[in-house]
Amino acid sequence: MKTLIVGNRPLNSNIIDLAKEKLIIAADGGADRLLKHNITPDFVVGDFDSISDKSATKLEEWLVSNKNIQKTDLEKAVDYAIEKGATEIQIVGWRGGRIDHTLAALGLAFNSRISLIDEQFTVQAVTDSKTIKGAENTLFSLIAMPEARVSVTGARWNLQHEKLIMGGRGVHNEIGPTETVTVDCHSGNLLLIQGNFTLPHD
Repeated sequence: MKTLIVGNRPLNSNIIDLAKEKLIIAADGGADRLLKHNITPDFVVGDFDSISDKSATKLEEWLVSNKNIQKTDLEKAVDYAIEKGATEIQIVGWRGGRIDHTLAALGLAFNSRISLIDEQFTVQAVTDSKTIKGAENTLFSLIAMPEARVSVTGARWNLQHEKLIMGGRGVHNEIGPTETVTVDCHSGNLLLIQGNFTLPHD
């Protein structure tokens, strides 16, 4: 089951398309964001400290209270989605605002079912090997958390069993002329951040 989880941050301009034919779960105040786009969530999960009273009243039948202070509302929404049988989870409205919440959201990408999406990028973990396709010069970056040993083929800059640490070394690569890149994570934790745009070259 495909599921869209919506956090309480600005939403993608294509939110209506992203929401089609998916179970929609709002993480607390994400419900207000959805209602502004005339999208009604199937469930709203959280401790309800950020949803407006107006939205809470309107969506009363779909509220799922979770007061676990050890988890963020996004984490609670992910748990509920998995409980409901989600096999593929996209998360929007996850970045911006508090840096601690944004970093915690990045950690969710290490679940193989989850991808984090914003206006320009899709974030996924590479736990073994991942192939991405796109037009030549499409931007992608690799972020080790905190380190990973990585190989990359088919990119503008390839790597062979290189140790990356969290920092700038894996930032800003591009899909090469074959329009296919393979990223192998031999050890450690690695995030792949794939852009939806190409970069011009003179």
